[in-house]
Amino acid sequence: MTQATVGQAVPDKETEPTHVDVRHSLTYKLWWVVPTLLGFVTVLSGAIWAAGESPSGLAVPVDGETFEARLVGAGADGRLTFAGLGGARRDVRADALVRWGTPAEPVRGPVAVLADGGLLPADVLRIDTGQVVFDSDSLGEIRVPLESLAGIVLAWPSGAAEQDRLVDRLLEAKGSSDVVLLANGDRLAGVVVDVDEREVRFDADGKPTRLPRDRVGAVVFNPALRSRTSKPAPRTWLGLDDGTRLLVDRMAINGPTLRPTPSGAPADARPWSTAARRLVFVQPVGGRVEYLSDRKADGYRHVPFLDLPWPYRNDRNVLDGRLRAGGRTWLKGLGVHSSARLTYLLDEPVDRFEAELALDDAAGAGGSIRYHVFVDRRRKFSSAPVHGGDRPVAVRVDLAGAKRLDLIVDFGERADQLDYADWLDARVIRAKTPLEKGP
Repeated sequence: MTQATVGQAVPDKETEPTHVDVRHSLTYKLWWVVPTLLGFVTVLSGAIWAAGESPSGLAVPVDGETFEARLVGAGADGRLTFAGLGGARRDVRADALVRWGTPAEPVRGPVAVLADGGLLPADVLRIDTGQVVFDSDSLGEIRVPLESLAGIVLAWPSGAAEQDRLVDRLLEAKGSSDVVLLANGDRLAGVVVDVDEREVRFDADGKPTRLPRDRVGAVVFNPALRSRTSKPAPRTWLGLDDGTRLLVDRMAINGPTLRPTPSGAPADARPWSTAARRLVFVQPVGGRVEYLSDRKADGYRHVPFLDLPWPYRNDRNVLDGRLRAGGRTWLKGLGVHSSARLTYLLDEPVDRFEAELALDDAAGAGGSIRYHVFVDRRRKFSSAPVHGGDRPVAVRVDLAGAKRLDLIVDFGERADQLDYADWLDARVIRAKTPLEKGP
């Protein structure tokens, strides 16, 4: 641009400006050109920001190939609208999607643990008439009924295994009272009166107690009061970029705004909303996808290499932690240890079995597994050895007309050391109904 400006500025020789004049002329022009360009970029960036576009993620449809896209729309009819890298739009029904994107994990506390397993990183403001008021970075000030809460982790552990154990401790708590878990390992049973940014007010046997927040590790709300939703699927897991994880009955994306309706929320509850750009993960539950972790295996056999037996886990690795493989978290799947066989009887028509195969990240670079899939006692798939740190390997096996599915893991060249095998998103795809098949 400078060269073009200089060339255009050269007049007849007798009126040619000095070198200093040319620089002054350029300076003057840059003085308004640069701000103009910066203003244009700012406006453009603002327009993109205001559009509320979610980040790009991998979409896995029930039928067809995976594709990279942004989720740009979600309607009341259950349709999700994706925009591909070239801008082309594609509509997918929520019940025809396996997942999109990658869930984030909370990096700091406090973290509210919802009774349905959801996570909500947010500051605790107060307890008010049967509700806890939170200030969420992504959702703003929101209210959550006490019956929808398992508890609140005030001191969020730094390690993933410790986080998993603490969250599960809250979810699996029994009893008929609130419990305060102190940072030193002690526990106090009674009634939690209030929680704010400074203290936890607690009533034990009629004795009011004030505990500084830094002495409290977590608060468990009365498990007997938790709502037990019997609402059937379909529902959807949503993940936000701050580690928020919500099970919702429905969601809507309208321009730059995402409005999720948490599962079991009262009809008169204040709507939740956040910027659509904060959405990083969607995984519907229901429709044609049936996750094997949502049902009990019809048979399980483990043959230890030595003498240590290992049970299998649903939606957990064999160590009972969250499924983590390939550097990401997986909400659904099966965790087993070599050598083992899981059997599922197929009592309804299904099209195929699908999963991603990997050793859990807990194995580090260790472990060596061979995966096998048998259909009606015939081997249909065998993997090459899968080692710790390998990227997940996709498997798809036809199940048309099948009555039995066996999933087998066998140890490889390293015996069974660190053989923490994951069947990630292990699922069967139900056959289409005549209505779904169309005319």
